[in-house]
Amino acid sequence: MQSIKWNSSLVQEKISFNFKNLDLLFLSLSDPSYGKQFNRLDSDNERLESLGETLLALIVIDYLYHHFPYLTISKMTALRDKLLENEKLTNLWFNLGLGESYPFLDVKEERHMLRVKHSNPFEKSLKALVGAIHVDRGFSNCYNWVNKHLIAPLLERHQKDDKERFNPQKQLNLLGQTLFKAVSFDYSYQILPYVNPKELRKLSKILISKKQQTEYLKKLTPEDWEIITTEQAKISKKSFPSLLGAMFIHFDSENPKTRYRNSQKWFKQNYINEDEILYEAIASLLKDGIPQKWIIREILGYKGKNYNRGRERFHELMDQSGSTIISLEEE
Repeated sequence: MQSIKWNSSLVQEKISFNFKNLDLLFLSLSDPSYGKQFNRLDSDNERLESLGETLLALIVIDYLYHHFPYLTISKMTALRDKLLENEKLTNLWFNLGLGESYPFLDVKEERHMLRVKHSNPFEKSLKALVGAIHVDRGFSNCYNWVNKHLIAPLLERHQKDDKERFNPQKQLNLLGQTLFKAVSFDYSYQILPYVNPKELRKLSKILISKKQQTEYLKKLTPEDWEIITTEQAKISKKSFPSLLGAMFIHFDSENPKTRYRNSQKWFKQNYINEDEILYEAIASLLKDGIPQKWIIREILGYKGKNYNRGRERFHELMDQSGSTIISLEEE
């Protein structure tokens, strides 16, 4: 997509982060107003923005859970919302020295006029940058970057030595709910390349629906229960987000750097039937008028000489019966 000259080294210096995949960095800097000039569905940062939004919420709650255990749930969520408000994300973008030149825009308004708007391209690009860092280098690096640039400068000096946890069950449920939304959207992002955020959110809502959670609870193994109850003495067996949160804490105790990846892996391997998910996603795309050929090539990944095999795979998925996935219409 890159059609303009840009200094990737300068951007990486400003954000104090080196990308392995510079195309991801460029994409995170491409506002939809700029991206619409290209006839490609992956030419702007909207997908990365939506991913980054869910990850930012998780990173902040994870930080508060571990560093501010004495907060009530209402204070914890209020502090989360305060940290993630548009103005703070916009200010961070400009404090990094990005606002005068980035993101790439194709609008008539001056940047200083765009900055004061409630919803602006700068806070959206900050979220997209967070999403890009996660995709490029993983959750642990993403967490560290957000902590360094957003959270620690605002909260570190206010932290108390009080380690007593206020209402552990509710805090664990909040952590689990936030993690659940992040891993579900992240999973949707991964298996549905180029698909717009609206469709990704639709699939993510299915994955975290109450009825699906009931199905997940039925699949918990005795080994999982043993791990979960070891990490948390008192936990509701009726709350899948709480159980996921407890598993996250377990993986954190093993290796903080891989806690997110291992939690998502645990969820995917034990509770996700990818064929069912693809069926639901493709059915929704077809309903919205997305061509079958595009789905086979871009979603299923069968291009060129492999296209006929892709057609077989497509019909195999769409002809399956007895799917147990819960659609939004049933929710």
